[in-house]
Order: sequence, then structure tokens, then C-alpha cells
Amino acid sequence: MKKKMILMFIVAFILVMPTYFPKAIVRAGDITSRNECPNFEVALARSDGLDKIQCYDTYDQAKAAMNADPRDDVIIVEHGVVINAKYAVIDYDSDRRNTIYVYDSSTSNTHNGHYILSTSPDDAVVLDYDYNTKRIKIKISGLTGWIDKKRGAADIYDVVPLVWMTRPQYYQVTSDKLIHHFPGNIYGTNELETSTITIDAKPTMLNEGNYYSYDGHYFYTNLKTLINDYKNNTYQNSVNPTNPYYNFYQYLSFRTKTVYSADNINDYLNSRTSESSVLRNTGALFTKYQDLYGTNAILMLSISSNESAMGTSLIARNNIFGLNAVDANPSGNADGFDSIEDCIRQFSYYWLSFGFLQPGDNGGSISKTRFRGSNVGNKDEGLNYKYASDPFWGEKAASYYYQLDKRYGFQEKKQAKYAIAVLNNTYPNGVYAKKTPNGENVSSFYKYVNIDSPVVVVAEVKDSNGKTWYKIQSDATLDANGNFVNNSTDNGGNNVYLWDKSYVYVDSTYFKKITDTTINTETYDENNNNNNNNNNNNNNNNTNNQTQPEEPKIPVSTVISSASYGYGGGIITGIALNTDVNTLINSLTAKGAQSVIITTESGQAKSGKLATGDKVTVKTNAGSETLTIVISGDTTGDGIINASDYVKIKNHIMETARLFGVFEKAADYDNDKNITASDYVKVKNYIMGQ
Repeated sequence: MKKKMILMFIVAFILVMPTYFPKAIVRAGDITSRNECPNFEVALARSDGLDKIQCYDTYDQAKAAMNADPRDDVIIVEHGVVINAKYAVIDYDSDRRNTIYVYDSSTSNTHNGHYILSTSPDDAVVLDYDYNTKRIKIKISGLTGWIDKKRGAADIYDVVPLVWMTRPQYYQVTSDKLIHHFPGNIYGTNELETSTITIDAKPTMLNEGNYYSYDGHYFYTNLKTLINDYKNNTYQNSVNPTNPYYNFYQYLSFRTKTVYSADNINDYLNSRTSESSVLRNTGALFTKYQDLYGTNAILMLSISSNESAMGTSLIARNNIFGLNAVDANPSGNADGFDSIEDCIRQFSYYWLSFGFLQPGDNGGSISKTRFRGSNVGNKDEGLNYKYASDPFWGEKAASYYYQLDKRYGFQEKKQAKYAIAVLNNTYPNGVYAKKTPNGENVSSFYKYVNIDSPVVVVAEVKDSNGKTWYKIQSDATLDANGNFVNNSTDNGGNNVYLWDKSYVYVDSTYFKKITDTTINTETYDENNNNNNNNNNNNNNNNTNNQTQPEEPKIPVSTVISSASYGYGGGIITGIALNTDVNTLINSLTAKGAQSVIITTESGQAKSGKLATGDKVTVKTNAGSETLTIVISGDTTGDGIINASDYVKIKNHIMETARLFGVFEKAADYDNDKNITASDYVKVKNYIMGQ
């Protein structure tokens, strides 16, 4: 009887005691045998285990309880699996080399080519979870999106509360370097695979110390602060909220010529490689095809160094760029070439100039194009977008450029005769490259869409209305007359890149400079006779020898307000839906505008309905301004209000998909300075004819 009582006491003690895992490190997989609740358990994660807080019947109840709990380390467990947490990362399944597709939303079947490899890196921050689709929202290397929980019956990742993580990836800033640290795994138990790469000199906006970043631009000293900002689509609590960092080598366009010679390249390679490296003495080949096909020699060298282990890998004997070396079978699937020169030539011409750098490649289908910027980039833009599954492939390639540039005193940065500018937002309809300032589009394919896509600015150009355009080195291959060369035309590789004639123009308001290089300024005259005519008029006026009264100055703001439109913050509001281009032009001209030019994504507009995002340049005798049009309710920029606008406003309010910039302004349908349920109800009533 005594034994039975003792046994009953022990069982009772176990049932009431808090759950505890006596381990130095708790892994997400350690709780798979746990079944504290029949459905959902909200628990508090500790460094050595977890404590049950309460059981819930539905996921929504559990999520509401987790969010309401003031403690940071609260998690949700379902049948022994952590499915969500207030602050967490995911730990990829490191035993399989599977491609993970990153989808646009929790329900979308579209991933637009976004994919990452399940073994590199080991962590990505968790931003949200959709229980219905079992998808989790993550951010890694600038890419934000949703991934599936399982591939077949196997899990792709584990959700790991921050309190269980001991070794996240991080950036170290020293007195002269920026170093990215990659742990072997987030638990710190695999030191053999720990690695670091030095990617740049010390950024001026960062002090010495260790930082976290999952986009490489904004840096944090606290992971919870980082996750909060990411969830709220802001970077305001980073250490550099107004001064994002851009790695020069990561955002340098292939459409640049390096300042370094073939001898410099050979000298660098001889200092860094063994005699068995196939990269030795290839300097003249890299510069030869740079000059012919418009692909920066050191960027090509950097990719080959990264892909071929500095010319010593198994496939490097005839493929130094890892071309078609797919993750599942890199050696078996890799392309073969007749020689190293043949490999460099085909990479420069077919893969770069008429591939990744050519807008509309893959037979001219924008939906399939690999063009997402002419730099190595990160997982959301540049070559890294589709060239490699490793989220930090672009960063790793850029590190080789940094090492070479450092060897010669950073002459690449110091001697640059151009500025680098990046697209300041994502523009779904695209920012078109023009043949001339405010002129016709180079091609329906040649446009910049994704935020941070870089351009090489060689001059700032003022048109006759005082508007600033960037004269840029064309990413697209052009002929001698500046015409777009179709990507399917190769002529056996004879379409060379015409460095001194391949210039196009983009509206400067859509871009921001990330380097401070001083560049030329030019004035563009649409009519070569304008200056002469002005001179003759001045001479005729002077013969009267009479002082003419000064014409009163009318600011653009006065013209806008007088025409009963709203003015401020670079936008013009109060334009009714279905307003015609000429209606706006006439109303502004009647109030004192000397000229009014309206531009859409397709160029200057002479007629048609106005839409949110269109530009209006108003010139008066006091100056010229370019304003962006906002039409209340038109959140998609198509000039109409329909169900798509209703959904976007509703999603913005519910914080499932935020609107930004002028499209956020357009969501304020009742113009009360707030976006609330009142706005989408009124839009819904409008759509229904009420």
C-alpha cells in the first residue's frame, strides 16, 4: 500500500510541476513528444524549456492570447510543434538541399522566381503565420514573403523562439571593415561550419560594434526591435533610419568599366590563388569581353571566384561561373565549355549582356525576364534574384571585388566618374528609360520596377522646363542609333556594347543617389533654335531702351490652389475621378501656368483619364515643379475605382498588405487625414452605385 501511495504522489507531482527540459540548449524539435493541450497551447519559452500558460480550442484564440500577453517570449504550440511566436526565427532543415519557393502572399501560387536553398543561411526572421495555409512569413536578404511548412510529409523548417537561439547571423563593424558572420547553426553547436566574409570597408553611418540586419541596409542592436520594425513596415528604430547603407560593390552595375587593367587582375590572382587555379593569367580575357559586350571585368571575376573556389573546384576546369550547376546535382548538370575563354565569352554575351542585363530577355516575356537590376544584388533584386539560391550569393561575390579594390587602395571608388542611384520605391507599372529627356520610351520592355534597382548616372540633365533627368549608361544593348536591340538577335555574338553611344534618360524623381560622386550637369534643348530665337527677342527689346515693368511672380503653389486643387508634399490632390488630361491642363493654364506637361508610365500624355501616380510638371514665371497626382480611391494607379481598390484599402487597414506613398494617400477616400473603415465602406458604396 505504501508503494502505491508513493507512486501516486510521484505521478501527481509530475502532473502539476512546470514543464522543464534540463538541457543547456533547447531545440525546437525537443518538444515534439509534448501534448499538454488537445488543440493549441500558449506557453512561455524559457532558455531551458517552456511553461504552459493556457489551452485554447482555436488558433485565433491562441494568437489573440499570445499577442495580449505582455511577455516577449510567448509561443503557440500545436501537437508538440511550435507554430508561431512573438519573436522568432526559422531554422531550415539542414539535412536536405531543397529549393524553397517564397510566395507573394499566404494564399498566392505566384512566387515570381523567388527561391532560397534550405541549407543557407540557417535563419530568417519570422513576421507572421497563416494557420489556414500553414505558411509562414519571413524576411531574409531583403526578400519578404511566405513559405510552405512542408514539402510532402517532411517539415521544411522549425520555428525557434529567440530565447532558444544562441548564434544568429550578424554583422561586425570594426575600425576599418564590415564583416558578415554566419554561424554553423543558430544553436551554436556546429562550429566547424562557422564562416565569415568581409564585404566592405567600414560604413560611415555605423559605429564599431555588432549589428543585426536581414536586408543589409538598416542595422539593429536588438533582434526584437528589428522584428517589430519589420512587422510594421518601418526602419525607424534602426541605428541608421535616415541613412541606409548600400554596399558599393553589391550595387555597382555591370555596365561600368573597371579602372583596373589586365595586369592588375593577374597580379591579384597570383597573390590569392595556387598555381593549379584555372583563373591565373585570365586578366586579358576578362577585360577583352568587358570592352566588347559591356560587362564589368571585376564583377565577372568576382562571380567566377565565388563559383569556382578561386578556380580550383571540380567543374572549374571548363565552367568557372557555375552555369547550370543546379543545387540538386551541381557537377552533373553544369555546362561544359571548350576553354576558359569560351566560358568567359559566352557568360559575358549570352548570360549577361543578352540575359540578366537585358530587359525582356527570355523571348521578350516580361513575366519571365531575369532582368531585375544590373548588379549582383541580394535575394530581392539584381542577379542574385534568379542566378543563385543562396540569399547571400551577391554579397559573397561583392566581397571579392572589395578585396581586389582594397589591394590597390580603393581606386575603383576613388576614380569613379559616375554616381550610382537606385530606384526609390517599387513601381508595378515601371519607370521607363527614354531616348531623350521626356521623350519616347526606348522599349516597352526597358523599365525599372523593383526598389533598389541601380543605374549608372553619368550626368544630370535639365530639360526646357527645368526638370532634372538622369543620363544613364544603358542596361539594354542599343544599336548605333540608340535603338533597343531585340534580345533574340545575336548574330553569332557580334552585337557589341557601344559604350560611347549607349545612353538613355530616366526621371530623377524616381531615383536616389547612393554615392556622392560629382558628375557633369547638362542642359537639353528640345529645339536647337530656341536659344537663337531668345537672343533675337532680347535684342529687339533692348532697342527700345525702355525699362519694362517686372511681371509679378506666380508660384506654382498659387496656381494649384487657385484652380481648387490641393498642394503640398510633392503631390497634387483634389482631382476628381475621370478627369481628362486636357481638363487639368486647361484649369492650371487659366490660373497662370505658362506650361503644363502630364506624364504617365508611357511618356507624355496628350489625352486620356488621369490616374494616381501620374506626374504633372507646372511651369510659371516663378519656376517649375513636378508633382505626383493623387486621386482619392484610386489605389492601383489605373484611373478607376473597383474591387481591387476596395481590397487594397481593407488590407492596409488590417495590416496584411500595406500601401505606401501616393497610393497610401489615395486610400484616404474621405480626405480626413486617416485611413479607416469609413474609407473602404465609402469605396464599396461607390462601386455598388450608392
